[in-house]
Amino acid sequence: MNLPQKELGVIAYGIKTGIITSDDNIAEVIKRTISSNPDIISDGDILCITESVVAITQHNVVKLDDVSAEIKARLLLRDDSTIAVIHPILSRNRFSMMLNAIARTVPKGKVIVQLKFPDDEQGNPLITKAYLKKIGKKFHDMITLDEIGHERLLHPETGMDYIDYYQSIIRETGSDAEIFLDNSFEHIIKMDPDAIIVSNVHARNEVLEHIKEYGYTNVITLQDIYSDPCNGVYSEYGLLGSNLLDPSNEQLKLMPRRSDEVCEQVRNMVLAEFEKDIEVIIYGDGAYKDPESGIFELADPVSCFGCTSAIKNRNRIGVKTKYLMQKLHNEGKSKQEIERIIEEEKIKFVERQEKQEFIAQGTTPRKIENLVSSLADLVSGSGDTNTPLVVVRGFI
Repeated sequence: MNLPQKELGVIAYGIKTGIITSDDNIAEVIKRTISSNPDIISDGDILCITESVVAITQHNVVKLDDVSAEIKARLLLRDDSTIAVIHPILSRNRFSMMLNAIARTVPKGKVIVQLKFPDDEQGNPLITKAYLKKIGKKFHDMITLDEIGHERLLHPETGMDYIDYYQSIIRETGSDAEIFLDNSFEHIIKMDPDAIIVSNVHARNEVLEHIKEYGYTNVITLQDIYSDPCNGVYSEYGLLGSNLLDPSNEQLKLMPRRSDEVCEQVRNMVLAEFEKDIEVIIYGDGAYKDPESGIFELADPVSCFGCTSAIKNRNRIGVKTKYLMQKLHNEGKSKQEIERIIEEEKIKFVERQEKQEFIAQGTTPRKIENLVSSLADLVSGSGDTNTPLVVVRGFI
């Protein structure tokens, strides 16, 4: 694409590839796509690939019955056991089928679900702070469904009653269901379930440690299920971030595996085939929070699942342009001089990476991989625009 680079800053655009299935190879799909129009990519670009198409081409898909079997074996469950599920997110796409798989492990037993309040980990609301005050409940109290009554909140975007929805999923398997709200873990330990699955996405390790501090040992996180490389199908993140793929065939898609390797393979292919020196990222959910609903979009364990080594763990930092511009203007510099000095300072600053300098004030250092992944998700994933590839130009 011939764009006036001198007059433009960062550019991000989606690329349509056509339908991608498990019969495809992701590097070949990208090769075919670029071959049809080699100008869509240039030296220095970051090619972003959505995680879903990578996972699909890796055949990283599991059946619910297989998930249930692994959970049952891992936690030594009987049909009449009681299993506790701690702090799952409220999501049809992300957690409903996992809950179904968990409940299938104890068809003659019981599933206890402990929900976080007043919102789940992503900010999906369950109860208002005003109503908590009205019933005299505080952050570390346990709240029963009877105490909530009809005051529980529906999801602000979908109108779903997730408490009712999760109860129905469990009961359809034959299991008994008990759901309550609690941010601490003393109550669930006193209930003495046979096993516990910590279902937090981002706070999983912290919660796991809290549970173990009570002396409870038969506990795992969602990351511990389908994370073993000895399995034909696995992800380093286990079930974390997995989502609904085909409900009629009861299939869950896991996150992609060995993502850094995939990124390097794609980079090398583009360099060999098209003589373009690029970087590559495999991205998931954008790490941003909606200012109106308060919902944090990051349901995946990370926003970037893999990237090429040149940008891995590298911060994007820069000079505070408006500070330098005004300072130099006050010193009587011309516009041409100001532009030249700012460009020189940018180059020196990136080389030194001195984040504490005053000229960096207001330019919070963040990892390139996370910023670009969030940008790519906004361009493609969150809008579901059928553009599984996103090119980001002018970012590095």
